[in-house]
Amino acid sequence: MIVQAILEGLLAGFILSLFVGPIFFTMLQLGVEHGFRAAFALALGQWIGDLIYIFLAFWGAIWVEEIIQDPLKQEIFIWYSGTLGGCLLILFGAGLLFTKSVSTKGSSKITLNKVSKTAYIAYTTQGFLINTVNPTPLLFWMGLMAFAITRNYAGGATFAMYFTVMSVVVITDILKIFLARHIRHKLKVHHFLYVRRLAGFVLASFGLGLIIKVVIL
Repeated sequence: MIVQAILEGLLAGFILSLFVGPIFFTMLQLGVEHGFRAAFALALGQWIGDLIYIFLAFWGAIWVEEIIQDPLKQEIFIWYSGTLGGCLLILFGAGLLFTKSVSTKGSSKITLNKVSKTAYIAYTTQGFLINTVNPTPLLFWMGLMAFAITRNYAGGATFAMYFTVMSVVVITDILKIFLARHIRHKLKVHHFLYVRRLAGFVLASFGLGLIIKVVIL
């Protein structure tokens, strides 16, 4: 049973890692702009958010079942988290769209500026917020718990499945950061600005789409 849970966790992890969401473009932008550590700090915030959701799903299986089985509770949760998350994503996106990085100001080349400890904390917080205020990650981890319940997995098998998924997520995120690091050395200033604007546009678009989905549709 545990082997089967691990194999299913690998599949779920790869599916989740292939999802190109707002966190990916922000990670790409930070990796290009400030290097590996800044992007890693952002990813760390995302992982912390995922671990919190895993804790809620793992230790609140009854609560998860209630949310999944009650359309009204699920709708209320999605409305509040989607509205808040959409506004936050638009705010982050606007910040990238309408500002320039100090890495390119007054220079014809991209320079890697020293990042302060405060900035690293800010990046981790940003990653945490982008991940946690978006209802999609929580619904994924809740859905995974619902799947484990339907498969009659014991605690050990469920833990193995969650651990496997999270391991795949961490490994693939690190590979994405290395990709951004590799791309960085091939970019000129105007290319760099395109990456920054693209990340801002994607964040704002995801936020607007999220608000439209939960408020209007």
